[in-house]
Amino acid sequence: MKRSLLAVMLAAGLLPIACARTEVAAPEYVVGIAYDRPGLSVLENGQPRGFDVEVARYIAARLGTAPGEITWVEVPAGQQDELLRGGAVDFVVGSYAGNEVGFAGPYFVAGQDLLVRADETGIGRPEDLGERAVCVVAGSAAERIIRDFAAGANLTARVEYSACVADLLARRVDAVTADDLVLAGYAAQAPDALRVVGHPFTREHYGVAVRKGDTDLQVEITTAIRAMIDDGAWERAAAAHLVPTGYTPPPIFTATGDHTPPTDPDHLDPALVDTVDQLTAAANTRQWETFDSMVCPEAATAVSTFVLRYTPQYDDHHGPELIGAGYQHTTTAITQQSPDSARYRARETFTDIPAKYRHYFKPLDYTATMTRRDGAWQLCGLAADFATP
Repeated sequence: MKRSLLAVMLAAGLLPIACARTEVAAPEYVVGIAYDRPGLSVLENGQPRGFDVEVARYIAARLGTAPGEITWVEVPAGQQDELLRGGAVDFVVGSYAGNEVGFAGPYFVAGQDLLVRADETGIGRPEDLGERAVCVVAGSAAERIIRDFAAGANLTARVEYSACVADLLARRVDAVTADDLVLAGYAAQAPDALRVVGHPFTREHYGVAVRKGDTDLQVEITTAIRAMIDDGAWERAAAAHLVPTGYTPPPIFTATGDHTPPTDPDHLDPALVDTVDQLTAAANTRQWETFDSMVCPEAATAVSTFVLRYTPQYDDHHGPELIGAGYQHTTTAITQQSPDSARYRARETFTDIPAKYRHYFKPLDYTATMTRRDGAWQLCGLAADFATP
């Protein structure tokens, strides 16, 4: 691929952006990550380590690059867009919500939470902050989002998470807000002094950012993430880097980004179409017994978890404000691969969502896997699709 002069200058390896050299030729992939997230991505003895690092290595391997050929570049908060657009990095791994780049994945779904001192008893939700002092990382989405939940909070912005944690330990602030798995890493470093509140109030998609319009790479990366989940490498990486921090990874649902054209309606099995219509109607009218009767037994737990996670009234992370929220499932395409296998794509949209929760409940595209057994079609899998052009 062609790289800008800046990309070549950054191809020196594990160096901050400002200190990169020019004498080393660019490797096949330049990967951007953060270096201040225990459990996710930190620099130890000159080498990156953490869950995000393992994800990046797996993706690079699937793309044909050996681990030793990756150049790692530190990407501070708020600089992902600039570095991608300028060609300084090929992709960035980490929590990402930019509009100027493409997004592959996600490989993780976390939530913004609060880190407090272990002896804190007055903060159980962001609404409890009142006018108390809260530290955020400058340029992060957390800085904007926390204002929706605690408009009166006294915010302090720091360049790095570690500076916020130092302020919390020194009692200069009352809480730190960031994604829950980031906070868990810091809490694990001082378990007697710090704890995570455990009430996430957003849904943050950890994915891989690529340059806008590079849809081929985007789909390739999403497919690699799906493979990592399927072959157990994702679970092994989480066990090695996240579980030791005390964090319990939630289920991850990621579609492959496959946009195979739908089957001509005249060539679809009428029984398949009827079952898809029944599933959609049952979900929209909350007829869950009817819905469950059409689910493969071995997939029942995973499908139930998916439904609970993406239905406002059933997500126990949130308060009574969501009781009146609505949702609607709409089938958008059906593809039948064989007489006994098919999938359909659908979109879930939400209505009457309180403004502060709109970052959590966004329209959701998902793919459902269908299998015919003993003459009857059943739902055997659901995967949310966050890969967008």
